[in-house]
Amino acid sequence: MAIPSLGQLKQRQRLELVAQTVMVNLQQARSEAISQADAVQLRFSRHPTGSCYILHTGASGECSCTPDGQATCSANERVMKLEWIPSTQNIAVRANVANMSFQARQGAVTSTGSIDISAANGDTIRHIVSIAGRVRSCSPSGGVKRFPRC
Repeated sequence: MAIPSLGQLKQRQRLELVAQTVMVNLQQARSEAISQADAVQLRFSRHPTGSCYILHTGASGECSCTPDGQATCSANERVMKLEWIPSTQNIAVRANVANMSFQARQGAVTSTGSIDISAANGDTIRHIVSIAGRVRSCSPSGGVKRFPRC
């Protein structure tokens, strides 16, 4: 009887860890854009083998994740961070936009959007990025108690 609840606890912890990592990377993208006076791109992709996102300098869409979780870029873009979440972790990262561009100096973002970090059991944490580049987090179903319902 305790084994299923232990598995659920581990899944919840994994979900919260990935959500925290995404939040830190969103904050890093905004901070780097402001401090370096250069736009920072955040690009999302999903593959059958996992979810991926990449932080990079340069033009929008110039870097992407390959299906095996590696970064590929054209020209002289600098990869700042690559996060690969294999599907074996039963966690998926989905964004409603393919790319977010954090603008130099003020940290504003185009396109605004939301990022869902979901566990196989349906628990989801959503990060909503405003035009000012600020992030708020919630749980669409209210199933993750540490986060308010969206």
